[in-house]
Amino acid sequence: MSQPKEFRIEVPQARLDRITQRLKDYEWPELPRSEPWKMGTDEASLRGLVDHWLHRFDMQAQLRRLNEQPQWRAEVNGLGLHFVHRRSADGKGLPVVLLHGWPGSYLEYLEVAETLARGRDVVVVSLPNTGFSDKSPTLMGPRAMAHAVHALMTEVLGYPRYIAHGSDWGSILASWLGNDFPPQVAGIHMSMISPRFVAAAVQGPEEQQWLAGFRERFEDDGAYFRQQTSRPHTLAFLLGDSPVGLLSWQAEKFMAWSDPGMGTPSEKMASPEWKDRLVLNTLLQLVGGTAASATLIYRGLAMEGAPGFPAGGRVNVPTAIAAMRDPAFPAPPRSLVERIYRVERWTEYARGGHFPGIEASDLLCADLEDFAKDL
Repeated sequence: MSQPKEFRIEVPQARLDRITQRLKDYEWPELPRSEPWKMGTDEASLRGLVDHWLHRFDMQAQLRRLNEQPQWRAEVNGLGLHFVHRRSADGKGLPVVLLHGWPGSYLEYLEVAETLARGRDVVVVSLPNTGFSDKSPTLMGPRAMAHAVHALMTEVLGYPRYIAHGSDWGSILASWLGNDFPPQVAGIHMSMISPRFVAAAVQGPEEQQWLAGFRERFEDDGAYFRQQTSRPHTLAFLLGDSPVGLLSWQAEKFMAWSDPGMGTPSEKMASPEWKDRLVLNTLLQLVGGTAASATLIYRGLAMEGAPGFPAGGRVNVPTAIAAMRDPAFPAPPRSLVERIYRVERWTEYARGGHFPGIEASDLLCADLEDFAKDL
């Protein structure tokens, strides 16, 4: 372990110039006509996004803005972790750690952290292999990453108890934190329930219908999972040095998984907010060198063993479920979740999909605060 050291993002202009040149030099493929987004990323939308990056997105200014965050790095179990640490003025509330997934990054939770820090300390972690955290020399799955997060919170930052919130992979990390460290983890708050953790407990028609629906959607949408789980190195060579390719690979998932009630993918990608968000998330991985390594958690999951908790396992810390309008990973029936988790709060969100930190930050903050009051 090491004491945290203040961190600043410093990217040579020559590196940004090379990214710009790669964008300009990209040779667009000839594609057959199709309904937008039915065969993957829509070409017209992607061209608009690249044009935005080249002509209206100031990379240095965006990175300077990120340097306004109180960010640090510390060595944890031999691995450097990057994190934003916002300390509350009174510090009375239980601290909370916010955990992102893929294709997202710590950027998803900056607004949430600023709001929550009015009453409690907040830590936003860049998972290993993402952002400005170190790239692990060996495969790491979500359970190993959860242990690194726990060491950061308890041993480096000195919090005796804390709350963990996660979305996507962050939800799985939060699950392992609640399972493995119940004395220190006061509660977990999740916006996604991994089917891998609950499928074996399915009972009755309603739960079977939910699982069948997920499997049907995954058959259509799950190619990314199979590729990143089985052949991540092949993908690494494709994405590591192609800004347009990386932007397309990730933007398609942001559009497919965000709340469909908040606009079509083409409408979202036409908005300045989504354009800046998608480009900045891609830029972060390019300058951090994590375009390839960020996907390795999928292979790490398979390496960690059979899906879910050990036989008969159940998370017994207080659990809150944020049931989002997630088109890819809708919440299972509560009856199923309660067999695996000690559910004490269940909130149906009126808006927001797979990325609550950016789609419904106000609802997420209010929900987290209400959950924390009883812990």
